[in-house]
Amino acid sequence: MYPELGFKEFRTSKRVLEELNRLNIENTSGIGGTGVVGLIRGRQKGKTIALRADMDALPITEENNVHYCSQNPGVMHACGHDGHTSILLGAATILARVRENLKGNVKLIFQPAEEISEGGASTVIAKGVLKKPPVRAIVGIHIIPRFPSGKIAIKEGVVTAATDKFEIHIVGKSGHAARPHEVVDSIVIASQVIGSIQAMVTRETDALEPKVVSIGQISGGEAHNVIAKEVIMSGTIRTFSNETRQRVHDLIRKTCHYIAKSMGAKADVKITKGNPPQVNHSGLFNLLRTAFLESLGKQRVIEYRTPSLGGEDFAFYSQKVPGCFILLGCGNNKGKGNNPLHSSHFDFDESILPVGAAAMACSAIALIESKDWF
Repeated sequence: MYPELGFKEFRTSKRVLEELNRLNIENTSGIGGTGVVGLIRGRQKGKTIALRADMDALPITEENNVHYCSQNPGVMHACGHDGHTSILLGAATILARVRENLKGNVKLIFQPAEEISEGGASTVIAKGVLKKPPVRAIVGIHIIPRFPSGKIAIKEGVVTAATDKFEIHIVGKSGHAARPHEVVDSIVIASQVIGSIQAMVTRETDALEPKVVSIGQISGGEAHNVIAKEVIMSGTIRTFSNETRQRVHDLIRKTCHYIAKSMGAKADVKITKGNPPQVNHSGLFNLLRTAFLESLGKQRVIEYRTPSLGGEDFAFYSQKVPGCFILLGCGNNKGKGNNPLHSSHFDFDESILPVGAAAMACSAIALIESKDWF
């Protein structure tokens, strides 16, 4: 009911701390500002496994007619992060009850600011969240309408895309619209650039390697009868491999430079890297798939093939230690849970939360007890 934006999760982190203290779980707050880390120490020494949940909301006005609708104007949990936090607290409850039997430790990472580009994950990693004790592997979870309610979906390899932002600034020469031969028309150049970038994506990169380049913003000109001197446009690049990612970056820069130069203009291209692709570790995938089938049952587990072109900053953890990102379906036939993520009508049935908690607790125990996944 009280969602908070990235790095402002003060009420949320306070509530998390209350639960960890109630469970007598060692904890540290203020990680990266509002992050919270709990540590369940097993009775026996062993490896440390991390479980991660994000806590932040989105700047969206909720339109759901429910008693738990957001009470913070213009802010809502449109991506299920309230569910993720609840799931991790549920897993903490399960693991706290069996801590005497754990042959290692479980680190609980309640992360701020997943929705902010290069925000929460990279910030808490820089603060040492994967150290003291050092984390051997990490598991994350996300609620998603793509799969049926209460199903755990898991995939080997690439799960989410790299999400980069680009801005193109074209500078020509302004003048009267009736005398285009005396100017350098930045809008015409921009149109050439847009078409060429789309052609480049299909003709100069491997057709078997998925990628998307979309321009979402464009602005230029001040009057209907004055040819614009400048055009600024921005967009997003989505790729699944670092090789294709770099190839697309280089091609966008080259395309803009040569088109602008050929028409007497200049083009400045700024590309900002966002989340890297999330690639599930094959050893973790195989171990967790087996553990889920054994503990949750075959009817609860889906092994899927198609990755998402959406982004997820969990990938920053997976660049440091082996990681596996699993999904929890919230789609159902009654309508609740069928609206897309980031929609003002997004919601989910809370009955799926115990399944998510069980899957996360199962992940930690299976990884602690296994000796052959790394």
